[in-house]
Amino acid sequence: MTHPKHTIVIGGGIVGASVAFHLAKSGVQVDVIESRQPAQQASKVSYAWINARDKHPFGYHELNRRSQDMWRRFEDDLQTDIGLVWGGEMRWTATETGALEFRSRIAELQEWGYSIREISPEEAAELEPGISFGNPTSVSYTDSDGHVDPEKVVYGCLSSVRQNGGLVHTNESVKSFIKSGDSISHVVTTKDTYECDSVVIAAGSKTPKIAEMLGSKFQNTHSQGATVITDVLSVPLFNSIAAMHSPRDLGGVLINSRQLTDGRVMIHGGTNARSIADESIEDAEMLIQETAKYLPSTRDLRVQEVRSALRPMPPDGLPVLGHLPSTPNAYITYTHSGVTLAPMIGEMAALEIRTGVETEILAPYRPERFN
Repeated sequence: MTHPKHTIVIGGGIVGASVAFHLAKSGVQVDVIESRQPAQQASKVSYAWINARDKHPFGYHELNRRSQDMWRRFEDDLQTDIGLVWGGEMRWTATETGALEFRSRIAELQEWGYSIREISPEEAAELEPGISFGNPTSVSYTDSDGHVDPEKVVYGCLSSVRQNGGLVHTNESVKSFIKSGDSISHVVTTKDTYECDSVVIAAGSKTPKIAEMLGSKFQNTHSQGATVITDVLSVPLFNSIAAMHSPRDLGGVLINSRQLTDGRVMIHGGTNARSIADESIEDAEMLIQETAKYLPSTRDLRVQEVRSALRPMPPDGLPVLGHLPSTPNAYITYTHSGVTLAPMIGEMAALEIRTGVETEILAPYRPERFN
């Protein structure tokens, strides 16, 4: 299937919006079908940290790093404010055992060419005087990481889709497909039936269920994710970095913190067993108390919002990208790390859909590996 004239993108999150944007920019007529409102599910809940740090194996790390490098061009192409902030990331360990594992990972990332280094506790305190490090046994610093506002990205993408003649259908779910031979000719929703000559399934945690309608099955392993949004902090949360992660070797509650461009603070936290704040306001308030142990400036903040959604997670942790074996004009994008990967997936998927060429960089992530 090459040179489609009319593509339907199912899903209005950051990955689906990026694919729609790149297709529309290349002259394809695009309709987006979103079951709720755009960017109100996993994209809104996402911590939205742009990075390639905890990505294995090397090929997947490299995919994320290349996409990380594409974000500035993506921002320029969108020609709108997307809340893109750079500054790097800092984390540390509190035990000697943790430090040994930490240094091993730093060395591996350096061998892979990632911009990361170990710094002394004194340098860490000088770079970020507002963080209470305690007595760290090792500290890592990256200067290439950033974060973004997924809602702004999605609305920027969909605005461009509309400007190029596309349509965005909201509060509309896919019920079934009509086929002509092996290929989809129409998408049937809860409101209407739409003719098309190609389909992109980018529906986050709902993607496996929709793909199953077309005879493609793979295990659905998505999990609950949550973030807490506080009221506005009147001072900068950090001096230079974009994100902070508390020690992983202490047990207990793990804290990830960053500041939104409007001054509010986003906190993601949990234990090794589950994400906290997906059930109660008490959990959310506890996260602020835990955060204040490392960031005293947050001590008096109040919970403004708790965001919770199912996060897409392929069974082997790696993206599922490409045309479905059972349906040659249906293309699937199912992945964790959707924020980091949005520019890469959007650009490469649009290229593959338009031309029929299978890019080498996406070769390890084809849906055939589950069949």
